[in-house]
Amino acid sequence: MKHVTAILAAALIAALSPAIAGAQGAAPAPMSERELSKFIQDWPAVIQWFEAKGKQFDADAPGAAMAAFFMGADFEAFLKGKGWTSDRFNYVTGTTIALLGYVYMERENPELMKQFDEAIAQINATAGMSAADKAQAVKSLEEAKKAMLALPAEAKLNEAELKLVRARYDALVKLFDAD
Repeated sequence: MKHVTAILAAALIAALSPAIAGAQGAAPAPMSERELSKFIQDWPAVIQWFEAKGKQFDADAPGAAMAAFFMGADFEAFLKGKGWTSDRFNYVTGTTIALLGYVYMERENPELMKQFDEAIAQINATAGMSAADKAQAVKSLEEAKKAMLALPAEAKLNEAELKLVRARYDALVKLFDAD
């Protein structure tokens, strides 16, 4: 049950995250090392909160965790007690989950990722190709790479955030696989 709750909670938060949904407006500040560490520290308590709230709706009923999530003010108050705003927690959660998937694909398919990177490097090194054509070709490859990784084409990968998730990958996998 705990594993299912963790996945449901992460999926719901990620679905609402501006980082994944491509929400319009000013881009949020990039996730920091401190925030990622805090997220890793706080996630078990978030799962416990979901489980406790889910029991109020009959733990055997489908969607109990989802109902708990949409209690809004309760969840916001819980997050505030942990030092988060709901917007920032949603951003960090969504970004972490998206990048966790990205790093997973990198690790599982290193040759494929290498081929994408080599193709982009070759395009950039091509003499006689206009800057506009290079940019379009690179954009097409980046979109293909994102599609393969199940990221929306408009998703912007922040290299600093990606580096943080790569560095904490094992801890994050353990966090989401906890039973």
